[in-house]
Amino acid sequence: MQAEDRPIHFSSELIHAPRPLQVPALQRLYFELSQTRAAYMNTDFSPHAPPRFHSRRGRQSQSLLVFLPDRLLVAEEWVDLSFHDYLDRLETVAHRAIPLLELGAIRAQVGTVRTTFALTHFQDARAFLLERVCAQAARLAPFLSRPVAVGGLRFVLPATPEHPGNLHVTIESYQRSRNEIYVEVKGIFLNQEITADTASKLSENLKHVRGFIAQSVQPYLAQFDQPAGARD
Repeated sequence: MQAEDRPIHFSSELIHAPRPLQVPALQRLYFELSQTRAAYMNTDFSPHAPPRFHSRRGRQSQSLLVFLPDRLLVAEEWVDLSFHDYLDRLETVAHRAIPLLELGAIRAQVGTVRTTFALTHFQDARAFLLERVCAQAARLAPFLSRPVAVGGLRFVLPATPEHPGNLHVTIESYQRSRNEIYVEVKGIFLNQEITADTASKLSENLKHVRGFIAQSVQPYLAQFDQPAGARD
């Protein structure tokens, strides 16, 4: 299995005590962010949807900052920037938004990383997961009676004293590429008290999510992606 992954999504939900959304304050925030590397190209204050700042690049890549009464969503879809640059954006948004919008403190964070890994010794990720990893060869078809389009694994790992955050882990065959594995890890960090001055804590939480993929998920899958002669 390839050691380097191909990230496709970074996001963080920054959860705070419910606050009314005031357009003038959002407009001031948009201006302040425009003076930084976390600038967005457009705003949307439609009455039929949550307020948002957004930028689109190319055919798919986009940056989103969505405002809900009890949270901010800072997201990158079909990412074309580095994880480091995303963390810089996340901290900048929090540092400016918390005082301007009078949010008080961020009480919880949900951080999500979605990425893919290319297989080395298998051409079909679905067969790799269902047959090699899960040992379900010839066990599914007699009962499901139809082909499996996507198959995989799901784990929920609670926080421990050594490992912060509850982790929700999804590992699936990737519909967009036959020989790639799709991985999503969502970290839920409760009982936070993050202010504008401690916004770097948001990055530390998300680094735990990213690190789990590199240090745990990739090695777990790599043990099965072996040449035919080396397989059990």
